[in-house]
Amino acid sequence: MADHGRSMLQAAAVLADELLHAYGIPETGLITADGQLRTMGFTDRNRGALTVWAREHGLIDAT
Repeated sequence: MADHGRSMLQAAAVLADELLHAYGIPETGLITADGQLRTMGFTDRNRGALTVWAREHGLIDAT
């Protein structure tokens, strides 16, 4: 889904959060409502490669 841009990631975030709410979990914590990935929520093992990939695809703001 993330390969299709931020709008698709926004939709995925809403869907994931709604599904988790049904089970009493407040949110995924991995995707913001505006379609950005929260890389700090991923493991140390995956975070570096994920951050590079997400920046290349415009899914996190360059900081």
